[in-house]
Amino acid sequence: MGLPLSVHPSPHDPASRVELGTVDADTVLQLTNLLRRGMKRAYETRDRLRRALAVHGLDAPDLGLADGEVVLGDLTVAAADRLAQLLGAPPRPPRSDRDLDDWPEAQKVVARLQGAFREATGGGFLDLLFLSDCLRCGGEPVVSTGPIPLKSARRLLNALEFGGDR
Repeated sequence: MGLPLSVHPSPHDPASRVELGTVDADTVLQLTNLLRRGMKRAYETRDRLRRALAVHGLDAPDLGLADGEVVLGDLTVAAADRLAQLLGAPPRPPRSDRDLDDWPEAQKVVARLQGAFREATGGGFLDLLFLSDCLRCGGEPVVSTGPIPLKSARRLLNALEFGGDR
């Protein structure tokens, strides 16, 4: 990129820390602009995904970016079930005595969302984990999501905005 940087990996943790040495203000500005341009698409995808989920009445308060991938964060089990339906999972048969937050029902929701996500994103993988309510910490049951590669996140966005046309 033509930046005058002296890059030295950290001898203590070479995989995660790099020393840049002495850097002048102009070089910092150029580096910052390069990073912003490189992450622009990821931030735009995250923001559009937040808006698309809101349009469908879904709240994803932990939606963000981690290492260049989109993270939906923790979803209520009902929100995870609704997302599965939006992505093409068949509707659940109505049963008034069923509680989605119960372990067996929540596991069905997780499986439905994994399958619907895979279909809507053309084979993308969504790492899901059901976390039941915690009596010790008072936490509500949630479906926790892992990071989604940007390509799969854009396909998810397409499915939410345009009904799955990739």
